[in-house]
Amino acid sequence: MKNLKLQYQNFIKIEPNSVYLTTDTEANKLYTCTTNSIFGYDLLSFKQVFELNLSKKDLTPNGEVEITGLQFMLGEEKLCVSLKHGDIVLCSTVDGEIECVGTLDCEVESMVWSPDQEIVLFITNRATAVAMTHDFDPIAEIEVGADTFGEGEFINVGWGKKETQFQGSIGKFVPGKENVDTGIVIDDCKIKIVWRSDGQYFAVSSVENGSRKLRTWNRDCVLQYTSEGINGLESSLAWKPTGSLIASTQMKAHRHDVVFFELNGLQHGEFTLKFERNSVDILKLEWNADSSVLMVLGEDRKGSNGPESKKTYLQLWASTNYHWGMKQSLIFNENVNFASWDVENPFDLHILLQNGEYYKYTWSWEVDSSDASTENDGSYVAVVDGCNLKLTPFKYMNTPPPMCAYQYKFKSSVKTVTFLQDFSTPDNLCVLTEDNALFVFSKEGNFTDNDVETEMVAAGGKGFKTTVGILKLSAKFMLSQEVKGFNLQELRHLVWVDQFTLVAVSSQTHSDVICIFTLDFVKSSYVCEPIKQVSGQIVAVCSVHIPEKGSFTIVQMHDGNVVKYEIPTLYQEPWLDSRGSPVVLSNICSKMRVCSFKNPSDDEPTYVLLSLSAQKQLFLNNTVISRECTSFAIHNEYVLYTTSSHKLICISRSSDISDLEKQHSNAAFSTDHQISCCISRTVERGSTIVTVTPNDTKVVVQMPRGNLELIHPRPLVLSVVKRAIDGICYKDAFVLMRKHRLNMNLLYDHAPGLFMGHVNEFIAQLDSVDYLNLFLSELKDENVTETMYSQYYPNTKLGIPGLLTTSVNNNKVNLICEKILTVLNAKENNKYFLSVLTAYVRKIPANIDQALGKIRDLKENSNSTLVADGLRHLHVMVEGRVLYREALATYDLELALMVAQVSNDDPKEYMPFLNKLQQMELNHRNYEIDMFLKKFSHALVNISKCPDRFADCIELVKAHNLHREALRLFGRFTPQYKEISNLYAEFLTSKHAYEEAGFILARCDNHKRAIKCFVASCNWQHALHSASHLNYSTEEHTLANSLANALMDKSRFLEAANILDREAKDPVSSIQALIKGRHWEDTLNMIRTHKLLDLVDSCVLPAIQEAMREMETSIKTYSEQFERYFNRLLVVREIKKQKQLHAMMYGEGDGDLESDIASDFGSTVTGSSRSSASSRASGRTAKSRRKQERKRFSLREGSRFEEEGLLQALKESLTSLSTLRCPLQSLLLHASLFHMDKEAESLQSLYHAARSVSSKNIPNIWVLPDSTSLNATGPQSTVNSILSSRVGSTAGEPQSFADLEVFIPPSVDLKTKFGMHLFE
Repeated sequence: MKNLKLQYQNFIKIEPNSVYLTTDTEANKLYTCTTNSIFGYDLLSFKQVFELNLSKKDLTPNGEVEITGLQFMLGEEKLCVSLKHGDIVLCSTVDGEIECVGTLDCEVESMVWSPDQEIVLFITNRATAVAMTHDFDPIAEIEVGADTFGEGEFINVGWGKKETQFQGSIGKFVPGKENVDTGIVIDDCKIKIVWRSDGQYFAVSSVENGSRKLRTWNRDCVLQYTSEGINGLESSLAWKPTGSLIASTQMKAHRHDVVFFELNGLQHGEFTLKFERNSVDILKLEWNADSSVLMVLGEDRKGSNGPESKKTYLQLWASTNYHWGMKQSLIFNENVNFASWDVENPFDLHILLQNGEYYKYTWSWEVDSSDASTENDGSYVAVVDGCNLKLTPFKYMNTPPPMCAYQYKFKSSVKTVTFLQDFSTPDNLCVLTEDNALFVFSKEGNFTDNDVETEMVAAGGKGFKTTVGILKLSAKFMLSQEVKGFNLQELRHLVWVDQFTLVAVSSQTHSDVICIFTLDFVKSSYVCEPIKQVSGQIVAVCSVHIPEKGSFTIVQMHDGNVVKYEIPTLYQEPWLDSRGSPVVLSNICSKMRVCSFKNPSDDEPTYVLLSLSAQKQLFLNNTVISRECTSFAIHNEYVLYTTSSHKLICISRSSDISDLEKQHSNAAFSTDHQISCCISRTVERGSTIVTVTPNDTKVVVQMPRGNLELIHPRPLVLSVVKRAIDGICYKDAFVLMRKHRLNMNLLYDHAPGLFMGHVNEFIAQLDSVDYLNLFLSELKDENVTETMYSQYYPNTKLGIPGLLTTSVNNNKVNLICEKILTVLNAKENNKYFLSVLTAYVRKIPANIDQALGKIRDLKENSNSTLVADGLRHLHVMVEGRVLYREALATYDLELALMVAQVSNDDPKEYMPFLNKLQQMELNHRNYEIDMFLKKFSHALVNISKCPDRFADCIELVKAHNLHREALRLFGRFTPQYKEISNLYAEFLTSKHAYEEAGFILARCDNHKRAIKCFVASCNWQHALHSASHLNYSTEEHTLANSLANALMDKSRFLEAANILDREAKDPVSSIQALIKGRHWEDTLNMIRTHKLLDLVDSCVLPAIQEAMREMETSIKTYSEQFERYFNRLLVVREIKKQKQLHAMMYGEGDGDLESDIASDFGSTVTGSSRSSASSRASGRTAKSRRKQERKRFSLREGSRFEEEGLLQALKESLTSLSTLRCPLQSLLLHASLFHMDKEAESLQSLYHAARSVSSKNIPNIWVLPDSTSLNATGPQSTVNSILSSRVGSTAGEPQSFADLEVFIPPSVDLKTKFGMHLFE
């Protein structure tokens, strides 16, 4: 779908009658030669820089020489020249010195070098080819007309002779049939040689027995293949650089063809040249460097059109989808002595005329498409094929080349095509032909001209109705070849700015001119002014219309400067980027487009220049945003481009230009750097963009072979969907989303408030039960604009980066379903009955019972057809067994039977059960259904209504622990209530809930069992209360003693003493309980109350002495533990410090890998510890994990967590020591009361010393970790130390936040004043 456009051309006036040409690409120099002289020219300054006359170098006795070959030697600054008399000469391009490097003993007709310049072939007048190396050492002399076939000769397996095989109606000889004239072949009978691009083979075309044959030799000059003699085959020969095809020309009976041969000499394809039979001689064929264009050079045969009208034709052909089309045609009135493609630049064409004019044409591929970006734009693409121009409106049809919708046939070849850039009248077309005729086409055209005709091609062109508007001829203008002294014969870069203004560029001698054509459609005339000459060459042109500023033409010069010309004054100023700097492109860009970016925060759009170079660089003003771009196009909301890594990337036109430029201006990268605001998708290898349909989702891409694909990139689809939703066009959005499989939640999530306010319109626009069901079935409690389509909603607030965010709206589905149900239930008819069922089922949780209720209501109204449809619909949405169980839950056996029949279950599975239920009493039937559905609470309600089945009720309560529900179903004074209460108490007793069991028993007046439960729970108040209901007398003392013993077992000595004193009337036992609990004040008060002073000496004093001894032992124990743990903690920390220092210096531990302490650092040596630890941890049971947690902080010396264990033990010791303060204070007071001063003073002093040591060392125990131990970074860190810290920090099992509590000091008070002043 591409056309070959002339980018720019160079012209130099050189020596006339030059016959050979070679280039020095690095130095930008050109060398030509006449018969005996060599000339050099600088292509930048257009001046002659070298001249050498070989006739003055005494190369022959008479001084006469004839040059037969010229080749520039890369890297040597020398020219290799072959002379007809046999000499081979090297000429220096620096000083003109010549060196004869070899001489042949025969005449040399031509010289052909291999592409790598390692082998050279000389064609002699003896029909031989002499092969030499780069240093001109002989390799072999080839007999061109060898009789043998070659090493690749085909094997004859005896399948018959050639004469007996099918050869077609033309190839086979038919007796009595006259031979058809194959055309007049004019052959110079010269030997032609062409090399393959890799230099491994070369082909030779020679004349034998009146016809030409092709022979193929390998690099070692060994014959490989020989073709058959081909009648009409001409001397031109070209080998395709990327492939194995050899091109030549053949004159046939009715046409002139370019034919292709394989390496083995067999023919492989052809195409017909656009010349009349026997009118043109083909002089040369040549492929360009990338094999995309085939050059055909021919000239009129002498006398065909008269000697004065002899012309030379140069045609450029290209293939797409196996169809060959002529893309450009040049006609010269002079003989072309030499024409060749550039070796390095594939689109540079060198042409040397006999009159001394040298032209270098630079071409480029470009897609000619209408890009008005309006809804009326048909996305037309125009393809040039010689005199035909093929058009296809891709908005309405996708027709692959070489086919098209319709085509125009002109009398002369088409040179260039342009579409109108005015948005008000899109799709208008302007065509410039080779005879300088300008044709204008539009939908309203009514102009007639015999030089152009329209032919329908799509769908065969006949018998079909045309539904697409055809562009018709509106006007024809004949452009003058010279205006105001400027030669306008070679117009290029046509840009149709507006309906009456056309901008074009014309080449002059060493510069270009910009001219504006003002068209008059009424008179079919034009005015060409102003005309402005520019210094340098223009390589690319585009236009832009900026509102309130006017139209501008953007021009790229050969030096990279981009200039903006105002239309129509051609006022010149540089094109500026967003920072106000002039745009200067580092490479020549063949395609330029102006695009506007509109950031929502900006008031005015920003216009930028997008340019694509041959080096695949995509420029945004001065910034390269891609280094592997193969094509680009501009959509209404996105800029799309393809890359050589087979991706289609979309950049939003609402992006901030400054952000785009910043992401690339400071980044050095060799491949595409992913832009943060772009979206990409993969495409087929080698795909390029042909056109983009405005305001639509279509993107037409072309494969390397030529076939087309129509794709719908997700960003374009989303943009159209969002625009439709915002316009409340829900039907259009739904159909598009359904077609491209977008999640239907977007209809709501894009604009929740808008959707909820227009649910009626939504349902009315869909007007389809299936569509509404599809929407409801895809609903989920998730905001897809924050999850699935978050990249298309860049302004949506997401969660914290790095965390898993679930954008869930827990009420979204229910909210939508309720709203839709409200609308649908208000409708009188049952059109949306299935949608109502879907809405109920899609609720969370699913309201299947309500859906079945709707069906039951219809069943009662005798609407059997809709009931059956509803059941089938529910069976699709809900699993069959689940739906059957829900139907049973309605207790409607007829409905359950209908649901079961819809499913595929065997009737033997459900009919016996339903028949059994049918025979039961109503409550018993409901009970059985609930038991089947395992709804035990409902079953209990139904069975409670069956008085004769109370035993089943008891079994149900016991089996499923339904005691609470059962108590609510029976009256308080019924025997059932009492029995269930007893069962409930037994259940609570089994769960050791004795107190609650006692209350349940007391509620049903079972006080005897209640007392046992209260005693077990030590609730002595309610135990005595229940005893009062039983009128206990002698048993009351026994009950009191039992309660007191139970309380003392739980260290509740005060309550036990109270019971013994008041209920058991035993003050002595009460005093002993108080002494046991160390309640000294209460003990002395009890002794005083009951006047038992003798117990002071016998009981109280010994108890105080015993308590002082126990207190002294506890203080010493805690002090010793603290000292031992503290000393060990210092040792452990010192060991770890040494380990860390060693690891920082050497990156490894000290080798003590058996120690768990060293495992923190040994994990840098091996990574197996982490994986093995995690695998062990994953296999633990809950019991073993709890056991492991208890053993986590082990105090075993050398254990991994010994430091944490020591900290935990120290915290426990300090806490225990702190808790001794209050009981010790009371003990000291009462010891002083009974004159135990010595013992009390010793005990107070001991406790003071322990507190002092502990409080002083707390800051040394709980310290903040060093920052270097956390980060392992700093000026003293090494790579090994950082690596070891990283690995060591993650080795083993992860620590929880609870483990960090050991590093926090305990909240103990060791500084508050304590003790008696008496003992200080």
